[in-house]
Amino acid sequence: MLLISPLYWFTGNERVLLIFQAVILSSAVFPVWLIARRYLPWILAVGIAFVYVDFIGIQAVNAYDFHEMSVLPFLLAWLFYFLEKGYWKSFFGALILCLAVREHVGLILSFLGIYIWTAKKNLKIGVVTSTISITWSVVAIKWVMPLLGQHSYDTFVMPGDSLGGAVTGYIRSPVFAVKSFFLPFEKIETLFWTFFSFGFLPLIAFSLIPIIGFQFASRFLDLMHPIRWTIYYHYSAELAVLMSVATIIAAGKIIKRFGRSKKIVLILLILVLVPHFVTNAILHAPLKNLLKRQFWQNQPWTGDNKIILSLIPKNASVASQNSLLPHMSHRREIFLLPKVSEADYIMVDLHPGQDNWDFYTSDLAGTKLQMKQIILTGKYKVVASAGDSYLLRRQGKNLTH
Repeated sequence: MLLISPLYWFTGNERVLLIFQAVILSSAVFPVWLIARRYLPWILAVGIAFVYVDFIGIQAVNAYDFHEMSVLPFLLAWLFYFLEKGYWKSFFGALILCLAVREHVGLILSFLGIYIWTAKKNLKIGVVTSTISITWSVVAIKWVMPLLGQHSYDTFVMPGDSLGGAVTGYIRSPVFAVKSFFLPFEKIETLFWTFFSFGFLPLIAFSLIPIIGFQFASRFLDLMHPIRWTIYYHYSAELAVLMSVATIIAAGKIIKRFGRSKKIVLILLILVLVPHFVTNAILHAPLKNLLKRQFWQNQPWTGDNKIILSLIPKNASVASQNSLLPHMSHRREIFLLPKVSEADYIMVDLHPGQDNWDFYTSDLAGTKLQMKQIILTGKYKVVASAGDSYLLRRQGKNLTH
């Protein structure tokens, strides 16, 4: 994020992050293409590269807010390219950048060592890769993040539990772990559509199954955040690269076994593209939103939010919901609801029909209830409204109007 922040020097506008996100997500298509061309005919390489960039998991990242995980596919794709070429200095440089994206990435990439050992027959590089990766995640979660103020880690664990305790609990209860991996049924749907999007070819790439499986497990075994079980949002971003590379490996195996005849290439191309288009047609592919007028036209609630945003003093601290905080990101203090702390103002948008992601850890009904309770305490008072957008000000303190 420090490397990205200079973008603000030229614009001072949070929209630059959305442009950057779209560009870097799409740019991962180049290393994916380069990897594919090492093993496959060009037309098949083009097909797989297209499936990467048009995968619902990639579309979904672009369709919602900016997220740091959008940087990972680009770095991860180059990591695999350097691995394929044996450029070890570049490989470990890319590995460090991948790990720097988010604390849990090391847990996932620790399984990359299995692929390097089994597929590339390089035990030394595999062990070093896994060691660096798992060490980074442990250090980041146990020491670095607490020093920066994150006193509890709740991405994967139950309330009051530690990451180590959660992992130990699943190991001691394998039946519960398996049940939690597949149920509720939404998880099976996510598994099906993800693999179906790539024609089920990744299942043939046995050496990558451990890292793909763990990516799913890191989401499915998180019982605290059901929103992570879906194929949407940013939760399948890195999976797009893993599945694309697995598809390349699988297609390469088939061609090696049956030859490069036009018939074989055509069958593989159909197997890659047809399920992909079927998936996008049946599921709510974000690109389909372009056909909806309300997606690209300003709605009344958009204007209401702009009015309320303009009323908040620039030096004031604000608590707000997930969909509004990016517009306040230049402030010194902001708080994500339901956390309010001692914020000077609270802003909420309560228009009906919103996605739960707009509230992240809550929903529209829960946010409405919280606002009612806050107002009843007398600590905050509604000082402005526009449509379903409201601005609350903390009482008992002189604030700049």
